[in-house]
Amino acid sequence: MTTINRGAKMRKFLVENLSDQSVNLGIEPWADLEILAPGGRVVFEYEEHEEPAGIEFSIMGNGRVVVGIVSDLIKITGNNGEKIFKC
Repeated sequence: MTTINRGAKMRKFLVENLSDQSVNLGIEPWADLEILAPGGRVVFEYEEHEEPAGIEFSIMGNGRVVVGIVSDLIKITGNNGEKIFKC
């Protein structure tokens, strides 16, 4: 099981749905999906020494948004709880 060092300084970014409709948030390259209700949010966190090499956002239309993350290790907290992904 992969863990993130709880004592490490965490950097984060937030994706928040400010629209009045639900949005499907795809998280790549892990093929994960979060359904963001209006006002919903997903927090992405990574350890300072694991800073992503790149982060890409794509708005696909029809209520779909994709976040692509180039990182070895990242924690995602959203409607589906906390998940840790490792490449």
